[in-house]
This record gives sequence, C-alpha cells and structure tokens, in this order.
Amino acid sequence: MQLSRFDLNLLRSLDALLEHRNVTRAADQLFVSQQAMSGALHRLREHFEDELLVRIGRNYELSPRAHSLVLPVRDALLAAQAALNAQPSFDPATARSTFSIAMSDYATFVVLPGLLRRLATEAPGIGCHVEALTQDSFARLEKGDLDFCLTAHGWRLYANYRPTRDIRVEEAFHDDFVCVLDNGHLNANDDISLELYRRLPHNSVRFGKGIATVVEQAWMKSGLEINVAATAPNFSSLIFMLPGTSLIATAQRRLAGILAPILGLKLAECPLPIPPLRENILWHARNEGSPVHRYLRDALVKSCVDCERETGSRQPQGALVVPNRGCDFSAFKKRRMRAETRQHENG
Repeated sequence: MQLSRFDLNLLRSLDALLEHRNVTRAADQLFVSQQAMSGALHRLREHFEDELLVRIGRNYELSPRAHSLVLPVRDALLAAQAALNAQPSFDPATARSTFSIAMSDYATFVVLPGLLRRLATEAPGIGCHVEALTQDSFARLEKGDLDFCLTAHGWRLYANYRPTRDIRVEEAFHDDFVCVLDNGHLNANDDISLELYRRLPHNSVRFGKGIATVVEQAWMKSGLEINVAATAPNFSSLIFMLPGTSLIATAQRRLAGILAPILGLKLAECPLPIPPLRENILWHARNEGSPVHRYLRDALVKSCVDCERETGSRQPQGALVVPNRGCDFSAFKKRRMRAETRQHENG
C-alpha cells in the first residue's frame, strides 16, 4: 500500500472505532456526527477489505484483522503526536505539559506530595493528572493513555497481567509492614505475639477476584487461619476504619506512620514475616526519546528516593527485626521462641 493513497485522517477514526467497538461512542470521542463516523468505517472496510467490526448479537466485536491493528494504529498516532510536540530544547522552568500517572492511594500519600513539591519548584508549568491504579491501568499504559504506573512488584498481584517487552520497569523504593490498632480497645505491648495476631479481628484490603495483596499472600503462605472481620476498598481506608474498634490492620509502615498519629492509633511490629513491598515505576518504550518524559521520570525517581530518605523504615528500639529474605515461617517461629526465652531469662 502506498501512503499517498490512504487518507491519514482516517487513522483517528480507526483508533476510536477499535477502542470503542461502537460507531456512536467513537463519533462522540472525535466530536463528529454518527453519519460521518459511519462513512469513515465504510471507507476503512473498503481499504482493508475486511469488516473490522463484526456484529455478534446486539454488539460489535473486532475481526482478527482489526485486532492486529489495535497497537500499530495507536503507536502511529502517538508517534505523530510526539513529533508534533517535539521541541529543539527542553527547559523544565518554561515547559508546558500535563502527564498522567496511575498509582494506589498508598503512593498518593507517601510519594505524590514530594513529586508535586518538586514540580512546583522546578517545572511550574507541568501539570499532573493522577488516577487510581486498577487492572485496566496497564492496558491504558500500553495504549498511551497513561504516561506512568507506580505499582507494587510481582505481577501475580494483578491476576493475569504480564508486561509486554515494550514496558520498562524501574524499582522505585521499598517499604515493610507494621500492625496498626486502637490502643484504647487493646492495651498491647510493642511486641504482639503471633497467637494474639491470629486471634484478633483483622481489617483487610480487598481489590477483587484474582488480586491478592502482599499481606494476603503472606497469610496464605503461613497457613494461619486469620480472622478477617472487615474489609476495606483501599489502603488508607484500611487505617481510617480502625479508631474506636478492636480491629487490627497490617499496613505499610510509611502509610501507617502518616495516618496513625492523626487518628490516635498505635503501631506495633508485625509478628508474621511478610516480604518487603517493592514499588516500581512503569512506562512505555515509545516515550524514552521524549525530553519532557525523561524529566518527569527522573523527577518521579528522585521523589521516591526522597521518600526513602525522609521516611525510611525504622525499627523501634528493642523490637524484633524481621529479615527481608522471604516468608520463612518455620524459621521465624524458632527465632521468635529464642527471643522470648532470652527475654524471660533476663527478667
């Protein structure tokens, strides 16, 4: 096919049709009439000699040829947009741009404030659109609807998602886990025993079928029967639900350190060994040549480094330190018993 024989304006129509699989919604996205979009679909079908959208029941599905066009068409449009936005030089102080990032509410508490402070100082013309991290975020990153995802390591946390070879991953920062509880309802010492931890009613984050948090995976691996008395839709509400209750939550140390003092809650070391949380930054390879994207990626990395420096995980004096070598439950119980024996012998 010769490029001169194809109307490049049809690429935007094709992209909208492939995404929505619906003529009306595609027309709404491009602010054109339904008749104009139907005409574009007719021309596209003639060009590709394929139906592209195939009616099945009352809905349309993509034909095999249409499926093969989804990513190439989106990449072509994004490459054209990048070329139009290209500047001979890049100065953060004068740049005007908006980028989009998906992250959990945990990350918005511990990383986002530092990132926004950095942008306000270095690049006041760059805006930040933040949305909740979901399973759909990864597909949106692949399609170019997102610039970054800030997410926990371990793809098995996200059901069936596996990154393509075009997704770049950089480790951002670490965190560990502590117990959070209302001391008015449970007069616990700094060390909560494993048996008490098992018996207490827990508040747990649940993100839906097929998605397990790091804490839930540790529970399953330990074989303990955990009494889950309540569930929360996200990490911050996990802690906000605790005041005035007998619930206990196992939460990221940094998030707990921010919210617990505000809510009058107590922190205690977790008696169950839980692997450390590692947060990663994800982006698409198509953006690596963009100066503004490189600057934003660097700013995000620096904000994560500042987060580690300012609120690094610190063990209270005398608390039992859980090694970050995975979830060796049997070995941990032996170390716990030896520590309790020494404490008893020392009075």
